[in-house]
Amino acid sequence: MAYALVALDTDRIKNYVFSTDRLREIRGASSILDRLNREIMGAIARDLDPNARVVYANGGSGLFLLAEDKAEEFVRRVQARYREETQGGATVTGAVQRLPAELAEPDLWQANLLQQLDLLRYKLHRAKDCPPAIVALPSHPLLQLCDSCGLAYAAGQSPWREPRGEEQRYCPVCLQKRREDAQIKKSIERMAARPQEVSPDSDEEAKRAVLWANLIYRLNRIAPDYFLEDGKPIVPKRPRDIDTLRAVASSGRGSGSVRDYLGLIYADGNGMGSRIEKLSTLKQIEEFASDIDDAIYEALASAVAEHLKPVPVKGLLDEEDNEEENGQARQEAQPKGDYFFPFDVLLLGGDDLMLLTSGDRALNVALEVARVFREKAGKQQGTLSVGVVFAPLKYPFGLMHDLAENALRFAKKQARVDQWRDAGDGDDTRINFLVVAGAGTHEFDYLYKTVYCKREANTEFRATLRPYRLPALENLLQAIREAKRLGFPRSKLHQLREAVLKMNRTSTVLEALAALQGCRDREREFLLKRLYDFSQRYLLRGDQSIENASLFQGFPRVIFPWSRLQDQGQSGREIYLTPLLDLVELYDFVAAEEGERESED
Repeated sequence: MAYALVALDTDRIKNYVFSTDRLREIRGASSILDRLNREIMGAIARDLDPNARVVYANGGSGLFLLAEDKAEEFVRRVQARYREETQGGATVTGAVQRLPAELAEPDLWQANLLQQLDLLRYKLHRAKDCPPAIVALPSHPLLQLCDSCGLAYAAGQSPWREPRGEEQRYCPVCLQKRREDAQIKKSIERMAARPQEVSPDSDEEAKRAVLWANLIYRLNRIAPDYFLEDGKPIVPKRPRDIDTLRAVASSGRGSGSVRDYLGLIYADGNGMGSRIEKLSTLKQIEEFASDIDDAIYEALASAVAEHLKPVPVKGLLDEEDNEEENGQARQEAQPKGDYFFPFDVLLLGGDDLMLLTSGDRALNVALEVARVFREKAGKQQGTLSVGVVFAPLKYPFGLMHDLAENALRFAKKQARVDQWRDAGDGDDTRINFLVVAGAGTHEFDYLYKTVYCKREANTEFRATLRPYRLPALENLLQAIREAKRLGFPRSKLHQLREAVLKMNRTSTVLEALAALQGCRDREREFLLKRLYDFSQRYLLRGDQSIENASLFQGFPRVIFPWSRLQDQGQSGREIYLTPLLDLVELYDFVAAEEGERESED
């Protein structure tokens, strides 16, 4: 029997998932694609060929081994199912590569197929670059566009309650997303009520809500008390929409402006595509994809168990998604006290993760996700870059999403540029963050060039150290907690911030020293200790150590508030850096610990 490899890749995933700013449509779209990818692709392959093998199916793409005469039909059926499940909102591209006839099925798994895999990737890229022609939709002034996405024409009203009783009309694509979200929400509650019985393949409900079945299964394994409160079972709910998530995020938190902020975390693997292209056998590819997928789930479950415990909220209007049947009136929402997940997973697949939570939880979650992923994917040398955006509760989600993407791209790019900051351990994990302040906030790379970085002649000033390596960020967060324990005056912090933003060797130093003189002894000692500690720990090149640092020209010197480095390249320019501005910007977004106090000013 002749065999063939089939590669499938979902087209423009983020355009489909994030075509609207509404949480219901985003979650519904993500769930539809996840089920199509992880469950339906494999089911169609096995229906056509009982001996079909799934090499991997996650992250919107898949690789399958099946009989050659079934391969083209497999692609057509998957494409048809995509059109059916998404109402034409998402498409998938496929490519087929015949394998050598002399290879038997047992040999295919261990055979060197690098040439065939390269050819298959070429065919897939060529097919994606030449999509079929699209017939334009009819246009008429009396046709109403969808009130959610605004891209397609409305087909009817939603059978679910609208916020504030608004009557809106939706296109078939958005209606399908909302229908999916309503069904998944109920599935999550039923699985959360029996976490001990849940596994990814336990029943049809788990297969439908694949992401949450995986998460609940792992949560129950690593933190059995997650679904308990005082020894009694609780059933956390998924926030209905962003307004509900805002209420949950701000409920029961400490005082301060941080209650008015949400945190959007966007994580993506570093160089995963290039690594998988170097693998030559199907067995290696299967192990790589499985290890990376397992690592991202384990990282998410660990972060949820550690930092995102269910939150009790009283008096919250939880409008259930009750579909009208037989003309029955919609059920009215009633105030009640319930437990809610203080987060929502918007995207998860392969090496991608997007999660929304409260501002004071976001950095701890990002750190845990990056740390655990690095640990679990160590066999495959997998690492993550992470972008975190802190934005006010009412900030448009679409803009927040764009800022997170930009912060993530900057983290990946800067990790390659600043090789001198590498610790020599091969860990290119980076975490970048951006605080939205006011309506004029720009993308991070623009802010970095115009606000945080300044070059003049043979000197460069960097008022931020973003993106951070994990040990450096953990040290910065610990410094913030120490500052809170000291009750460090906010006025002094902002005075230091203004001094740093002068970005020169005279005004900055003079104003920073003036602020330092106005501090109490223990506060002054804290600042100096942290700055010297930072210079010793995190500004040495990978081949240097604290013991032999005096032998190297590049050893940093502290000129408060700067740490000075000599560039080892041909330019030989002086680089001045400081973590103080980052400390000030993150001060309100680090959760207070027991015994900490805030300064009165």
